[in-house]
Amino acid sequence: MVREYEVQIRSLLADRPELQPYLKRCRHCGILFFTHPRNACRDDLRCGFGCRESHRKLSSADRSASYYRDKPEKKRHQNRKRYAVGTVKPAVASSNAPVPVATEGPVAVTSTCIFPLPVVLSICVLVSLIEGRRVGTDEIVMMLRKKWRQHRMVKSQREPYNGRRVNGRGS
Repeated sequence: MVREYEVQIRSLLADRPELQPYLKRCRHCGILFFTHPRNACRDDLRCGFGCRESHRKLSSADRSASYYRDKPEKKRHQNRKRYAVGTVKPAVASSNAPVPVATEGPVAVTSTCIFPLPVVLSICVLVSLIEGRRVGTDEIVMMLRKKWRQHRMVKSQREPYNGRRVNGRGS
């Protein structure tokens, strides 16, 4: 699957060589991906197919561990401040209030199909580079929804073999 993906990328570059500066290799997994033009000069990028998120989580855990290890008195002080103020009850959302849109996690395209947000964002960057204009995620979701609806063209299925019919006659 990755080879097919890279073959498609190479064929796109054959048609559009001006996109070469935006093609980067993931620092972690090594897969090729297109990046935003503002990141064209960077070589320390990770792909949006899971490497970026896992690195962010690991870095966050390392920061948190070093913070609590190096400054335990600061943590105690902040905990005291939190409990001195009192507990704050979370606000209950009304049923007619607008629901906030999640910026992480999957994007639901239809009730039966889900596309991950990093994939949608990567497609958004790639289509923006190809078309030379800013393409929004809503356009990409509509394109994916339309593509998902298309049926594959398959040959008509043959009638299953019936052992009783040989050369057009019964046995």
